[in-house]
Amino acid sequence: MRIEFKDATVPSKEEILKQAEGQKRVVLAGKEPLKRTGIIDIVRKLQNEEILLETDGQELSAMAEKLKKAGLTGVMINVNTMRYTRYKRSHDGMQLEPVVEGINKAVDQRLKVRLQVSLEKGFSDDEILDFVQLTFQHDYEIVFLPTMPYEEIKAKLRLRPVEGDFGDVDMFKYAAAIGKIGFLKDCE
Repeated sequence: MRIEFKDATVPSKEEILKQAEGQKRVVLAGKEPLKRTGIIDIVRKLQNEEILLETDGQELSAMAEKLKKAGLTGVMINVNTMRYTRYKRSHDGMQLEPVVEGINKAVDQRLKVRLQVSLEKGFSDDEILDFVQLTFQHDYEIVFLPTMPYEEIKAKLRLRPVEGDFGDVDMFKYAAAIGKIGFLKDCE
């Protein structure tokens, strides 16, 4: 179940807990969840088997340890590039360093890490193999979002399907990789 935050107080904590009740997996998403009032307490009160948070990663480093102790099991970090100058240019001057620090802190806390990558033709499509290379070094899930045709991305890769339930994602892997590569279903 995906719970979309509209702002710092909507939906209310009570509404969130009610929506999450009885669900195996909950994703807290929408307007930046890490800026949500009382996010640590919300995570603590959730009783779900899997509690994930979708974020831009800017605030993650400072909060990863508290979130893990509260019961968070993983983070989904939205990125469109891992190159510092490109990131700054495409994010109104924000820096990539806090995102990288947040990813590292999430790994230190043994949180599941998924990078949700929105490649853009002519901007970051030359980074496909850079993202794939991360799966050889880390147990990340790299999920490409449908911002450009998947066939263009897959043409550069030689992937094997991975068995298992990955929800709305078709998951693949290189033979020697630790991590996985995913593509959203029904977007091809």
